[in-house]
Parts: sequence; C-alpha cells; structure tokens
Amino acid sequence: MMEDLELLEARYQGSVARSMDALIMDFNLRYGNRAGDMLNEALKVYSLDLDSKVKVRRSIVNELVYRVDDLVKPRLNSLGIDLAPILITWYYIGNGERMDRLRELLSMTGHRINIDDGVKAGLLMRIDKSTVVIPEYLANYLSRLNPPQQLDSSSIVFNNIDNSIFIVTLETIIRGLRPIDGFIRAFYGEGIRDALASGLLEPVARLYGNDVLINPLIDQRSLRIALARAKDTRARVIKHSLSMYGRYMFDRGLYCGVNYMFTYSSRSLVAYLCPWTPLYRSIVNKYHGVRSMIVLGVRFRESMVEFLSQEKYKRPELSKVMFVTLDQASSLIHAIYQRESMGLMDDVLDILYETIYKVNEITY
Repeated sequence: MMEDLELLEARYQGSVARSMDALIMDFNLRYGNRAGDMLNEALKVYSLDLDSKVKVRRSIVNELVYRVDDLVKPRLNSLGIDLAPILITWYYIGNGERMDRLRELLSMTGHRINIDDGVKAGLLMRIDKSTVVIPEYLANYLSRLNPPQQLDSSSIVFNNIDNSIFIVTLETIIRGLRPIDGFIRAFYGEGIRDALASGLLEPVARLYGNDVLINPLIDQRSLRIALARAKDTRARVIKHSLSMYGRYMFDRGLYCGVNYMFTYSSRSLVAYLCPWTPLYRSIVNKYHGVRSMIVLGVRFRESMVEFLSQEKYKRPELSKVMFVTLDQASSLIHAIYQRESMGLMDDVLDILYETIYKVNEITY
C-alpha cells in the first residue's frame, strides 16, 4: 500500500537528514496533514547512532528499490514533472549539492529545477536547509531512463580554436591549472577570470562567486582528450611550417609539442610548439639551462616584452629562452629574446630566417 511505502520513505529520510528543520520542511510539502505522524516515524531513525542509521538505511533501500514505481509514478503523473533536471543531476552532477549551486549548474544545461516539486514527488530530499540528495533506492528506476545527450567535446574545441583567450581559458579550467595571471594578461590580452566573468565561455563554463562551474553535460575527460588532439595537430602544423627537422613528441604534461633538434652549428635546441598555453614557468623550467625556443600561435603584443622585461632579473633561466609568436595569417614571426643572449641565439634565428615568414627581432 502507498501508506506503507511512504512510511519507509519517511524513515529513509530520517536516516540521511542532518537537521530536523529539513525533515519538517519536506514532510509538510510531501505528506500534508500526515506530516506530524511521518515526522515522528522519521525521528525514531534520526535519533539513532551512525552505525544504526546505516543499517536501517540499507534495509529500507533493499525493500524500496523494487517498489519505486508504486511510490513515485503516481506523484509524477499528478505533478507533471520534467525528469531531465533530475537525470542530469543523477548522471552528471552527483548527490549532495547545495540547492543554489545545483540550480546554477542546471541552468547551464538549459534546464530549471523546482526543488519543492522534486520533494513532493520523492525525487529529492533535503538533508539540511540548503542541500538536497536523490534517494539511493531510485538508482534502478533512473538507470532505465536516458539522460539528456552530452555536448560534443570536439565541436567545443574546434569551433573556438582560433579564439586564443577562449581556448587558453578552457584548458586552464578543464585541467585545473593555476597559471600566472601576469603571463596570461601579457600574452593573451586579459586574465582568465576576466574572460569567465565576461561570459565568453558560456555555456561551457562560468564564474559562480569564487568558483568556476563547468557545464554538467560536458564530459571533462573527453574535452581534455579533444584539447590534446587539437594542440598536437596544430603543433605538427607549426613544425612543418617552420621546416623543423629533429624528433617530435607531444608532451602530455605540458600539453605542447616538443621538437628536439640541433641547429646548423650543431648546438642542441629544444623547441616547444604551443599553439596556445596557459603554462609559463613549467615550460621554461622543463629543461633548466638548455637552450629552448617557445613557439606560440598567437599574435605579438607589446605587453609580452614588458612582462619578460620584468621577469628577466627574477628568472636567470630566461637568458636561454627565445619566445616566438607565429601569426600565420599575416605570415609574420616575432622573435623575443634577451639582448645579452644575441650570440647564444644567432643560430636559432637562422632557423627562423630560413622559413617563409617575415621575422621581426625584439630584444629586451
């Protein structure tokens, strides 16, 4: 009978609730004039020690998991609830989100959730005043339903691959990096948080207070793979366009192509081929003391020179590093290096002058 199922439901919520206020709020919504009786039953479990609560919860889940249709379906029919937000939460977000954050995440997918209706239907339960969960015994029921389709990671990358601040911000958040803000501003024109605050990455990601939210319909692992493949492809194009010989590999730590070679004067050189990168120190310090060239597929900015000039005395290793901006659209290369390193970089410059690009040398 429905009353027996609701009694089990109430006891289950008593086993997961963290506050009595949450029980009172939900029971008034779900059970109406029977809320008091249901609350008394729930409090019998709520007052137990943790181990006892776990045992009761497991017992209830084992009993309800096969009777969910009888408990939930009549409510769904009467309330007319859209299950998409519940399915997105179950499959992609996970249990135990704060309600305000849950609403924000779901809004990024184009869906809205009515918490009170979810509570009435028994699809959601408050465990405290600000947090909701989906009951465990709904697992089999929800697994029979198809969630909304996830976004295509490759399309996200390739549709925005020529927008340097978009793509560098995307890599930063999807890989959980903490780049140097001064480097990002100098080389890409604005900071990561500025790009997010402007709405540039909607609906992929957005700022929410101090947090960065990523659209739940994005498979983050798939997106990292798409980014790596796109960067590898672009890095190989850079290698080909600069007529570089030597051994190439894609470094999955740096997410950049790396070309190991010797110059015409038989001196070793490591060329980092980065269509874009949020990393700076990690690349500079990869092979400390070894001559290197960092090729970036971005247009030249005067702010790059200003940044490197400020870093010059803090980072002696920069004396052996040349930064190269490669603007293929205008067939223009800017080679940025320390003026004291001119003798060290002469054969590196020879490589650039052998290409089809016009070369502008910038010293600092």
